[in-house]
Amino acid sequence: MRGFKLLDKKQNKSLGFEAERYLLDDYGSEHIHLKNDSKELVFMVMFRTIPENSTGVAHILEHTTLCGSEKFKVRDPFFMMLRRSMSTFMNAFTSSDWTAYPFATQNKKDFYNLLDVYLDAAYFPILEEEDFKQEGHRLEFSKLDKSSSDLEYKGVVFNEMKGSMSNISSVTWQALTKNLFPDLTYRHNSGGEPKEIIEYIETIKTKRPCKKIDETKRAGATNKHGVEAKKFIVNKSLGIGSFLKRNFNNCLLYT
Repeated sequence: MRGFKLLDKKQNKSLGFEAERYLLDDYGSEHIHLKNDSKELVFMVMFRTIPENSTGVAHILEHTTLCGSEKFKVRDPFFMMLRRSMSTFMNAFTSSDWTAYPFATQNKKDFYNLLDVYLDAAYFPILEEEDFKQEGHRLEFSKLDKSSSDLEYKGVVFNEMKGSMSNISSVTWQALTKNLFPDLTYRHNSGGEPKEIIEYIETIKTKRPCKKIDETKRAGATNKHGVEAKKFIVNKSLGIGSFLKRNFNNCLLYT
């Protein structure tokens, strides 16, 4: 396969799959193929996203990435596909030092449709300012029809992390990692600490309104370089040769 080099190949009989690891020489992008007999056709693209603080930049970017891309200029293509696709799983995750966009379906045509949407979103998101206000954080009247009412912080990620950090398990885990790894990136809350999100907003109010958005976009550009990406395919029927041949141009484009 032109451009792709087989790095490693291993059989795992206990779990019933064979793993193949490929490298796209020109770009350093890694492709991992897990061959098994499952009916599920699975794909995941994964990026290294190392937090430098607990403001939730990677988490906000994960959400805004799925709010429209260059090829699919519609509002929330992710949720549009939830309604139109035959997928058995669609999601995105932000972990302590990586962000992943996985999906699964049992229909091959649906698989390639979802692949196009996911890869375009992951590498070419539009990242509009309104998306950051919706998914990240914003100020809103507590009573929308009364401008005299108090202002409140709102936002999908902000509200999500408020809920998460009201859970004793999450609070305990963050306290443990903060004290166990005081000099490492794992001391930070990659999802975002609500208090730090608010404090960060306050510090940039007097500077430049779009600074947070600019920094988040820069974080995306840094972390989504092809060398940082890993792509996973799971299923025997999705032969790696035919897959890469069919998607060779896309593999170059999205790397």
